[in-house]
This record gives sequence, C-alpha cells and structure tokens, in this order.
Amino acid sequence: MSYNILLVAMGGAAGCVLRYLISKWLNLTFPTGTLAVNLAGCFIIGLLWGIFSKHPDDQKRLLLMTGFCGGFTTFSSFTFESVQLLFQERIMTLWIYMFVSIAGGLLLTYFGYKLTT
Repeated sequence: MSYNILLVAMGGAAGCVLRYLISKWLNLTFPTGTLAVNLAGCFIIGLLWGIFSKHPDDQKRLLLMTGFCGGFTTFSSFTFESVQLLFQERIMTLWIYMFVSIAGGLLLTYFGYKLTT
C-alpha cells in the first residue's frame, strides 16, 4: 500500500512540475500552456490506457496514469472517466457528469473567488 502511494506521489510530482514549466513557458496573452497541457494530458492518458489495457501493470499505471497524468492535469482524468462512461453506454450519466463537472466547476470557482474578494 505505501509503495503504491509513493508511486502516485512520484508521478504526481513530475506531472506538476512539468505542468508548471509548460504553463510558464507558453502562457503569454492566452492560456496556451494550460490548453496545451490539458490536451496533451488527454492524449497521454489515452495512450497509457490503451497500453495498459493490452499489457496490465498496476504499478506503472499508478505511476503514470494516476500520478503523472493526475499531477499534469486533472482534465485528463475527467476525459478518461467520460470516455469510460461512453464505452459503457451510460450516456445519461455521462451528460450529467460532464454538465456538473464543467458548470459546477465554473460556478464554484466564481463563488470561491467572490467569497474572498
């Protein structure tokens, strides 16, 4: 159990640092870095999902999917879970999840900001 936590933490730390560096490098007048990180994270988690579906390795999956991709961008986790719901043909659950995640996230960010300003 503690080894799994270490794998997630190591992957997460690497993902967070890389997200920070890319965002600092590319975010000029438009959040290009954030957009690039979110899109790249979605692509990477899709690649890893495919790889680990054919060649299961729980430790590498924890390090790379949960840790690295989770630290790099939680947007990749959101899209991964959404595609899983799509593949399971849970369409109503998918739409609810997407709506609540996006609209709820925007509203809560706004309210959180308003509470502190």
